[in-house]
Amino acid sequence: MAHTVEKSKKRKQNIDGSSRPSKKVALEDAGQIKISLQIQDQWAPIIASTPGVSFPSSVLLKPYTKARENVQKKARGVLATTEVILHSNAHPKLEYTARQQQEISGPDALLKHYVGVYDPSTGKLEVMEARKMVIRGVVRAHQATEEEQFSKNMREQRSDLGRAFGTKKAKKALASITENAISRGGSAAGKADAATQAMIAAMAKDAEGMATRAELAAEADSSKPRPKANLDAKDINDVYTVDNLMGKDIMKAVPVLQWQTALKADKEIVVSSEYVARRIKKVSASADKLKMLRYLLLLIEIHKGSKVKGRGTTKMLPKREELKKIAGGLPEPVIENARRQFSSDGTMDKYHNDLLTTHICAIACLVDNYVLDMYDLQSDLGLDTKVMSQYFNEIGAKTTALPEQYRKDLGLDKAAAAQRRMVKLRLPLEFPKVSFARAPRR
Repeated sequence: MAHTVEKSKKRKQNIDGSSRPSKKVALEDAGQIKISLQIQDQWAPIIASTPGVSFPSSVLLKPYTKARENVQKKARGVLATTEVILHSNAHPKLEYTARQQQEISGPDALLKHYVGVYDPSTGKLEVMEARKMVIRGVVRAHQATEEEQFSKNMREQRSDLGRAFGTKKAKKALASITENAISRGGSAAGKADAATQAMIAAMAKDAEGMATRAELAAEADSSKPRPKANLDAKDINDVYTVDNLMGKDIMKAVPVLQWQTALKADKEIVVSSEYVARRIKKVSASADKLKMLRYLLLLIEIHKGSKVKGRGTTKMLPKREELKKIAGGLPEPVIENARRQFSSDGTMDKYHNDLLTTHICAIACLVDNYVLDMYDLQSDLGLDTKVMSQYFNEIGAKTTALPEQYRKDLGLDKAAAAQRRMVKLRLPLEFPKVSFARAPRR
């Protein structure tokens, strides 16, 4: 027969003594206790908790009260009619604020807190309803000193006004300045830190081979569609020369014998250009100027005979056979030279069109001894006064109103004279300034 042995486990002794003792401590019988509820009319005690905050006992909280909103008519006492906020900024780093904790709904919506004071000698217990509040701590914002507040200069004050009341464009510009600014850091001497110095040094090294603004302007100026001017010239006759505008070989190849013979016989020379027709007799004594007029007539005919291709600004030169008829007996090398110089295989884009027009303007200045009324040339090219003036400005010439005596000699009224301009090519030349586009906004 097997015997069953029942094992029993011994209870471990509670070492830390945290559990309640099995025996109750004998207390003196308090007898009857009289409880009274005190209703405060001005102040009520506060029960405050500090979750997550170590609240030093040396910090004093200042109370602020205000009347509650939507108070019920039957409500009595200071708790039901007022709200309290406790605040303190005595701590050098933190600000403490205590607010009442209320639950509108939920299991604790009707929960109230009380504070009782018991007097053993009389056996009375006075109970008062208390406010339940929670204290929170927030890091204090940096307060600028009086010296820092008045250290802003006029530019910074204007920037503040622009950010507050400026237009969208002004605010965008101020934001761009702020983004691209390199701050000096917080050192007292105002020196850049190591990272800033390294960045500036790298930028300076990369910028060593970059062109300056003046070099960029000169490069952009040289690439413009206009004849090359001698900017070092001391005399106006050396700025634009026949060799530069036409070339020695072309100048020699342009025939003017037929014109000279007709002029000697006092015969009329019929040409399609009003500008050329008005000046043939005036320059008949100079064979070189007659050649310039004959070549200028070819350029004007090319300008007038070119047709716009499609809806863009690209033009097509007349075909070779048609161009020979328009040229009026000029040698083929002269025609082909003009065709190659002012078009790309018969196609004239805006660059070639502007180059052709500025060459016409420069040659006209040579023919008229650097002073001319541009009306005749403007009529031949079919351009308005503003555009024609811009082409003359591109070669360094100035455009002015007609002189009063010249207006009277032509018999023009002031309204008609206002539509015409005089051109003068004088030293120093004044070219339109090259404008650089701003970098796109980020």
